[in-house]
Amino acid sequence: MAPRIPLAQSARVSPASLHLPLRSRAATGLVEVTLVLRHGAPLPTVEELCANPPRRPLTHEEFEAKYGTPPKHLAAVRRFAKSHRLTITSERRDRGCVTLQGAAAAMCKAFGVDLRRFTQGRTSYLSHTKPVTLPRALRGVVEWVLGLDTRPLVTHNAASLPIPREAAKQVGLRSYTAPQVASLYRYPQNQGEGQCVGVIELAGGYRPSDLEASLKSAGVKRTAPVVNVGPNKVGILHTASDAEVTMDVELVAAVCPAARVVVYNAGSKDYSLRDYHRVLAEALSDRENRPSVLTTSWSFYEGSLIQQGEEGVFERLFVEAALLGITVCAASGDLGSQVPVNAVSPTGAITLAATSYPAASALVLGCGGTTLEAVGDVLHHERVWNRLGEAMSMGLLGRMSTAAGASSGGVSTMNALPLYQQGMGVPDLVRSSWKNGAFDVSRSTGRGVPDVAANADLHTGYQIVFKGQQGVAAGTSAAAPMWAALIVRLNEALGERVGFLNPRLYTLVTEGEAVVRRITQGGNGAYFASEETLWNACTGLGTPDGEALLAGLRKLLRRKH
Repeated sequence: MAPRIPLAQSARVSPASLHLPLRSRAATGLVEVTLVLRHGAPLPTVEELCANPPRRPLTHEEFEAKYGTPPKHLAAVRRFAKSHRLTITSERRDRGCVTLQGAAAAMCKAFGVDLRRFTQGRTSYLSHTKPVTLPRALRGVVEWVLGLDTRPLVTHNAASLPIPREAAKQVGLRSYTAPQVASLYRYPQNQGEGQCVGVIELAGGYRPSDLEASLKSAGVKRTAPVVNVGPNKVGILHTASDAEVTMDVELVAAVCPAARVVVYNAGSKDYSLRDYHRVLAEALSDRENRPSVLTTSWSFYEGSLIQQGEEGVFERLFVEAALLGITVCAASGDLGSQVPVNAVSPTGAITLAATSYPAASALVLGCGGTTLEAVGDVLHHERVWNRLGEAMSMGLLGRMSTAAGASSGGVSTMNALPLYQQGMGVPDLVRSSWKNGAFDVSRSTGRGVPDVAANADLHTGYQIVFKGQQGVAAGTSAAAPMWAALIVRLNEALGERVGFLNPRLYTLVTEGEAVVRRITQGGNGAYFASEETLWNACTGLGTPDGEALLAGLRKLLRRKH
């Protein structure tokens, strides 16, 4: 047999379960994988982009001309596929991705893996224990192979289903329309004309009739279409996902009535990393709609659930986004400083807290949550959203657990402290591991999450319509689309894309510009807000003052030009 090379980024650990019995059998049937290929020219690193953000966004055509996959690499993949009886179902030079389909046995031979179907409770997925290997002809051609492990690692951040609006009133919850919250945050008065915002979804769908009813209830008349790219399936099996999609779409559509809203839905059945990568890549490379802002409320947790190589394939996407001038907003999560990771990682390190990705990417605007109190049309007070200690105290049904959520935040274990966060008060990451019969404690720095925040408390939630019923929804899944909608308005007002916003935003804050409202009260478990630092691991820099942010960005743009 000809010698093969291991693909380190695709190495796996054996699936393990701390609770449910795990069964496995040899994989059968058709399997589909995505090969992520090397670009034609080296992309700038995350560190380089944080130090020197792009001065001008590339067009899709310019990006492909500079970074598109070389034709000889595509030819090598075609020969590889043919020799292993695999079918190419998609080939994108600009995206650097090739999709292959074939029998499970053929995939095992092609990639040198022991592909198996694992069953754990009601969950079924593919995985393997042997490292992925490739023929030498693909050395320097293929960087990642996605789809040989389909564990359901991606989840949405909405902690519950919406509650009926009348039930919310009866237990004393106050709610707002999305335009009302935008007004409290002093969003610029324009409506997003000529702009496009992409809403990233992994599964589920929304009812157009719900969207229409929600807009009517909020007094909003849209002048631009809402477009679906991918399936839009509403059903009993995806109720929680449907609620997520519905809230995302209704908030963005109401705050940016003149902007084109494109809902990119992967229609995923297994909530795998491959499907999440696929839908993000599709949105970033969309030459028809060309979104300038993306919002996602879907995430996976760092630490024991994934390997760093897998996060790298997403970092590459966000490098591409920065070069294309596309701002990416992501929810930080709704579980405070604690997230559901395994107690013991494959390396033996005990993980007490982890951050949510992609909010943990230095190239993404991570969005946390607050509790908002308004007096009339004026924002009176905000604090860190944290209701974890109030579970069930309001008499709400157990499934309505957003009332007991909290703004997630912390320090990334996999992403370095970016230049723009240095000196902002991001705490050291303290980790402990069991070595030689004792705990070994180490300190390191890392990317702080989140960057910003917005209203996310169900007690002060957003009015939506879900499955024909008026309801109230919330979570950091609402904060991300609200920030995305603000950036759409900023792009229109500025006449250009703000793109990779983070360095500019932190620069404005450190220069003393009051472009955000600092949150100085409350905590999310392990971290607390205070007046001592400009940033905290609960709400980041704070919540937006839209008009002030617009003025501040105009100042920075005048310097650039």
